[in-house]
Amino acid sequence: MPLLDIALQEGFENDLVAIRLNGKEVYSKPRVSTRRPIGFADSYETDVDGGAIKVTLELPQRPLSASRVLQVTGPTYVGVSVTAEGLQFDLSEEPFGYL
Repeated sequence: MPLLDIALQEGFENDLVAIRLNGKEVYSKPRVSTRRPIGFADSYETDVDGGAIKVTLELPQRPLSASRVLQVTGPTYVGVSVTAEGLQFDLSEEPFGYL
């Protein structure tokens, strides 16, 4: 079962954040804020069956939401940032580095 790691990165400011995988809520946390020096707020990781996984991130108090369908065949790292355009997803096969 491959690893799926979702990192909440830039732009979070005292937000309520919910993450859904294939429609099931797996993470809900209030007051999520980015630590500015490192560009990291929080993360969620789990092992998944692989194949197509729909990742949905919601900030209901703003309100913002976005979804992406990922083909997960090996360890998959997803960075999510809040930008002026909305939620931005960045994908990597390697863990993100935070100092």
